[in-house]
This record gives sequence, C-alpha cells and structure tokens, in this order.
Amino acid sequence: MKKSFSLIEIIFVIAVIAIILVVAVPKMNDTLQSANISKIKSDILLIREAINKYKNKMILKGTTNDLETLEDNEEELFNKILQTPIQASLQPKIGSWSKISATSYKVYIENGNSVEFIYDNDDYSFECDEDNLFCQELTQ
Repeated sequence: MKKSFSLIEIIFVIAVIAIILVVAVPKMNDTLQSANISKIKSDILLIREAINKYKNKMILKGTTNDLETLEDNEEELFNKILQTPIQASLQPKIGSWSKISATSYKVYIENGNSVEFIYDNDDYSFECDEDNLFCQELTQ
C-alpha cells in the first residue's frame, strides 16, 4: 500500500505556513526598519563626537584651525574627522548619506523620506531642522 498525504493534510500545512508568514513578515520588516534607524542614529552620534574631538584637539593645541568642510572628496563623507569615512550614495536608499553642498548632508530614511543635516563650522555643530519629525526621532 502506498503511503502519501491526503489533500486535507496538504491544505492544513499550507494554511499553517500562510498564517506564520502573515505574522512573521511584518515583524521582520519592523525589525529591519528599527535597525536602519539605529544605524543612522549611531552615524549621527559618531559624526558629532568626531567634530567635538576635533574642536577639543584644536583648543588644546592653542590653534584656531577651522574645519571648513568635513571631507576632502565627494565619495568619502566625513573623512577629515572619521577614521572610517561613510561612503556617499548616489541613489537614495535607506540608511545612506549624500552630500548636498559644502556643509549640507542628507540621510535617507524609510519611504523615500530624508533628513538634511547642516554643519556649521563657526560653532562646530551638526544639526537638522528640529521641527522635522524625522529629525526629532533621529536626534532624541
């Protein structure tokens, strides 16, 4: 006698797999988005700390060597202050950075949204528009 699965058993297994996928896929998507936000927050803190370190180094040396820009080239962002620079992205994708102008940067977050950060070499700040909800989320 041949052993095989009945049609009811196969349908039951497919239904269980479908239920698991319906629950698991949205959770996985939320986890990925949360990880990307955490990476961006980490990048921002790293950049701010590196700027602060540079400022303190100049104070200790007794010089006023202003940091006009944060990088030497367009491909490697923040290479004047970070040991491992952030690679500039030509296409907007979640978690990537691009340079807008000499002191302006854009980081891309979910659903095509982005936040612009501006470096001010007078007070060594790296800030975004606090009225922007995404900026608030990234800098809290």
